[in-house]
Amino acid sequence: MVIGRLSLEKIRIRLTYNIWRRLLVRYGALEKKPVVLDCGSGPGRLLGLMEEWFPQSTLYGLDIDYTVISEARQTTRGTNYLVASAETLPFPDNAVDILVTLHMVEHLPEPEHFFREASRVLRPEGLLALATPNPQSIGARIMKENWSGWCPEHIALNSPETWERMLAKHGFSVLQHGTTGLSSLPLCRKTPLGLINWGALFLFGFFPWRQGEAYVCVARKNATETKSLQASPRAAA
Repeated sequence: MVIGRLSLEKIRIRLTYNIWRRLLVRYGALEKKPVVLDCGSGPGRLLGLMEEWFPQSTLYGLDIDYTVISEARQTTRGTNYLVASAETLPFPDNAVDILVTLHMVEHLPEPEHFFREASRVLRPEGLLALATPNPQSIGARIMKENWSGWCPEHIALNSPETWERMLAKHGFSVLQHGTTGLSSLPLCRKTPLGLINWGALFLFGFFPWRQGEAYVCVARKNATETKSLQASPRAAA
C-alpha cells in the first residue's frame, strides 16, 4: 500500500508540473540549450522532471533554505544548486534563458526586487514563468480566514492586476496568463467535483478567468531594456 501511495504521488506531481513543460515548449524556450533557473526550487521536484524532459538544458535551483537544497541534491542528478535570496540573484546580467518561480514571490518582503533581478539576469526575450496564490479567488472570498492562502509566511499576496503591473514595470510582456480552479473549497476536494477540478487542471493547467486559487503567468522579457533594468545593480557572478 505504501508503494502504491508513493507511485500515485509521483503521478500527481508529474501531472501537476506537466503544464510548465507544455508552456515552455509552446513558446520556443527550449529550441536551443537553455540555462534554466528555478527560484524557490524547494526539494527539487520540478527540476527532477526537467532533467528528464530537457536533458540538454543547464539547470539551476535556488532557495534560501539550506535544508531543502540538501534534500534536492539527493533527488536530482544534473542540477546546480545555490543557497541565496531571490531578491539578489547571484548571476551576471543576461545569463539565464528561462526563470521559473512557483509559489515563491508571496514569501518576499519586497517582490519588486525579485522582478528587477529577474529582468536583469534574463536574456532579451527570455521567459519568466510564475505562479502565486490569488487573494481575489472565489475560495478566498468563501473560506475567508480559513483560506489556505492566508498564512504567516505569505507576506506579499497580491491581485493578478498588481503582479501584471510589476511585470510591465520591469520590462516584461505577458504571453499567457489566468488562474487555476477551486481547490480550496471542501466540495471541490471530494468526488465527484474533486475529479472534475483536478482533471481539468491536469489537462489545462489554468483558465482565462480571475477567480481561481492561483495566478499563473508566462511572460517574455522585452528585447529593449527598460529604465528599471538600466538602473538595477549588478549582482556578483
